[in-house]
Amino acid sequence: MKWLMVLLVPIFLWTARPGCTFAQDGDSVVANGDPSAARDREIQQIKREIRLLQQRVDQLETDNQRLRRTSAEIKASTEKIRANVSQATQTRQAQAEVPPSPASFAEAVDRYLGTYRFTVVGGAAGSFIYDHKSNINTFALDLEPIILWQISDKMLFEGTIEANLPSGSSPEFQLPVAVLQYFLNDYFELMLGIFDQPFGDWYEDQSPFWVNRFVTAPLPYGANAIVPPTDVGLQLRGGFQWGAMGQVADYTIWTSNGPGFTQATCTGNTPPSPLPTCAPVFLVGDALVSPNNIHLNSHTPAFGARLRIYPLPVDSNLGRLELGASTYNGKWLNGFWFNSWGVDFNYFKDNLQTRGEWLQTYRQMPNGTGADNRQGWYVQAGYFLTGLRLPFLPAEANEIISKLEPLVRYSGVNQRAIVQSEIVTTPEIGFTGSPAIFTPHAREVALGLDYWFAPSIVWQNEFDFELPRAGGFYSDTGLPVGATPNDHTFVSQFAIGF
Repeated sequence: MKWLMVLLVPIFLWTARPGCTFAQDGDSVVANGDPSAARDREIQQIKREIRLLQQRVDQLETDNQRLRRTSAEIKASTEKIRANVSQATQTRQAQAEVPPSPASFAEAVDRYLGTYRFTVVGGAAGSFIYDHKSNINTFALDLEPIILWQISDKMLFEGTIEANLPSGSSPEFQLPVAVLQYFLNDYFELMLGIFDQPFGDWYEDQSPFWVNRFVTAPLPYGANAIVPPTDVGLQLRGGFQWGAMGQVADYTIWTSNGPGFTQATCTGNTPPSPLPTCAPVFLVGDALVSPNNIHLNSHTPAFGARLRIYPLPVDSNLGRLELGASTYNGKWLNGFWFNSWGVDFNYFKDNLQTRGEWLQTYRQMPNGTGADNRQGWYVQAGYFLTGLRLPFLPAEANEIISKLEPLVRYSGVNQRAIVQSEIVTTPEIGFTGSPAIFTPHAREVALGLDYWFAPSIVWQNEFDFELPRAGGFYSDTGLPVGATPNDHTFVSQFAIGF
């Protein structure tokens, strides 16, 4: 456009010279008429046209600059998009080559399941066991994964699979817990399935090996237990606050298949059949069967109830006290009664932890041999050495001492008789294999020393002393048992809860 103006200006100036003729408004204007006025008008007209041309040129330059800026912006945006696409492609390729992390896998599972939740917890333990009486030196392993499946906000499934490797034996697999929980509201819960016996405080709350302060169980709940460890049935559970903050109570009411007992011997036949027909003979001191087969109960369920109360408010600074009472009653083998009751306590104050229990059972016998009565008890105490600092020891030694927990426990069992053929001395996790545990009047003092790496990782050491005690007989032979062997054992165990 600038070159166009350069060409047009001389032409207009040349046409405006004197003597030139112009046409205006259809009339002829002769230069000799008024040449000065005509030139002025023509010059003004040329100037106006030049200004218009200049404005047009400026507008075109402005549009051109705007187009250039827009083109540059489009180019920069395109380059940015290409860079982002290239980076995203490289990231996806890198993710495809690397295995998914636990967090990403859990997120993918959550997206797939929606409101469902699937969790695996539990524990694992390995033990070294030494028993003086049986001359046992051995190791044992146990793995107990617990499957938690949240089906909905009100429904939860819990299942425990126990894989146990006793000394010198093949692995044993059990399903001690498989229960469906349904929360009716904030105060009531229904449970249906195979569950830990809610009698007392031991089976439900203290029996897992990563929770139990000792390696072994107290005698009333150990290898020669006097209350069934598990049962099959239905529970109703709930709780309420009856006083100040911390003054609460909880209750459990349940019905189940009821207790079962081993068949000690099998006698009798039915002529003229060539095959013997077994008639079960039950003896005083028979071991409990858990969970029980319902055919031994003639479809008569058992009933149980437990109440636990916490009398101390939280702001009293007196510690935490739990007082409990339990009962469990039913019929076994076509209508014979089995009754049990017990009381227990737990008390915690700062680093001190104590607990204890008394329980008693009565079993009506079918063969006129009298009642099969049994009693059991235990009391234990432990103290965390957290915060203890000895001035004459280096800081590293005090750090080790602060993770220790010394323990002591005394437990015992009283019963009329035992079945000699049912005595088991194969050690496993939680059982030392000592034959003294199966005597009618067993007594045991246990000393423990735990080292806590973390709240759910512990190295436990336990010394057990079986105390002599006379009384009782073998119900399958009729011979007296005599004095309890003065046995002693040592167990060292590493347990992890996850």
